[in-house]
Amino acid sequence: MTIHKGHWPTPDGELAAVAREWPSAEAALAAFEKRRGEGLVSFTAYEGIDHDGAFTYEQWTSEDAIEDLDGAPVFHLYRGERGEGAPGCLVIVSVEFEGPDEQRQRDWIDLVFAALASEPARPEGGISGYFHVSSDGTRVLNYAEWTGAEAHVAALAAPGANGIGTTGAWQKVQTYPGMSGGSVKRYRPIISSVTAVAA
Repeated sequence: MTIHKGHWPTPDGELAAVAREWPSAEAALAAFEKRRGEGLVSFTAYEGIDHDGAFTYEQWTSEDAIEDLDGAPVFHLYRGERGEGAPGCLVIVSVEFEGPDEQRQRDWIDLVFAALASEPARPEGGISGYFHVSSDGTRVLNYAEWTGAEAHVAALAAPGANGIGTTGAWQKVQTYPGMSGGSVKRYRPIISSVTAVAA
């Protein structure tokens, strides 16, 4: 495996992704040091930019290959797009729903893309959005790259912004039936490992 800092793994729909939150960067780094498994494709550790927590994003060849899951959610990529720019910040948007419903996960993501399409212009600094659905049908995770944390903060605070967007379509996204919670957190990468075949 090649180890280097600053790798931003490109989510792949053929892979299983594991998202784990940690209380600190030290805990995420400790998890990185213990990474193992023949099916592990990539493992990146991130530290919180404006909070104490940390986050790890793992890609595995399949759900069956995952080791030491310990209750962490498993995701698969549903939809995504990437524009131009060098990422300097990872924004993780997590949405939870009331009970499992695979169609509801996908319908909500499709609604987000419809809202994005309704925008006269995209927020400055937004690079990508990769929307994952959890295997248990209860969560959506957006792995979003931005040029920097400042760009994301500015987009949220822009005049007329309703979330990231400015059109009325975002009201449907935010009031979608069955949503029970969620979070938005910003991170920077601290270390990453990628297998030779995936690099």
